[in-house]
Amino acid sequence: MKVGDELQPVVKGPFGMTDIIAYCVGAVPVQIAAHGVQLRLYRKHPAWGFRDPVTKAWEPIYGVHYSHAAAKGAGALYAYDVGVQRHGWLINLLTNWMGDDARIKSCQAQYRQFVYHTDAVWFRGKVTRKYMDEEGEHCVDIETHGINQRNEDTMPGRATVILPSREAGTWPVEKVLPAKECRGTGKGVYF
Repeated sequence: MKVGDELQPVVKGPFGMTDIIAYCVGAVPVQIAAHGVQLRLYRKHPAWGFRDPVTKAWEPIYGVHYSHAAAKGAGALYAYDVGVQRHGWLINLLTNWMGDDARIKSCQAQYRQFVYHTDAVWFRGKVTRKYMDEEGEHCVDIETHGINQRNEDTMPGRATVILPSREAGTWPVEKVLPAKECRGTGKGVYF
């Protein structure tokens, strides 16, 4: 591995209704309820809901992620992804490249564009720096991008990955896992 190496891209999409529903059911950090429970919450917190223009039912504002009516009501073109969901897709790019024996030290990105339903996003990365940090860990910095089919960078960012070193005999996961579970698969990238 050397500076200038490009990571194997990860493609997500076309982003569809099932993708967002699976995310909402499994990971969404908001309360989604139904019937009387939800109606009482809307009465208490009116800003949490809106009347769907077609069905006239009260729906959660969070519906901007799966309801075109909610998204249009909020000023967006179509329903769109959740930022942290897209960040998870970026993490896929990194973990696919680094393998099981490395560890992500940091991963930052800017959410600059929505990813609308039907969009596809190509996550790309490039190694920009290879060094030993102040803790003696073998690190690489990676420039990242999430490019949609309109060639817009929806999520530029950067990450730092701590890699194992065969020469130094270090495995970054030893800091977070019991020693017997560490010493790896041998797959992935080494410093």
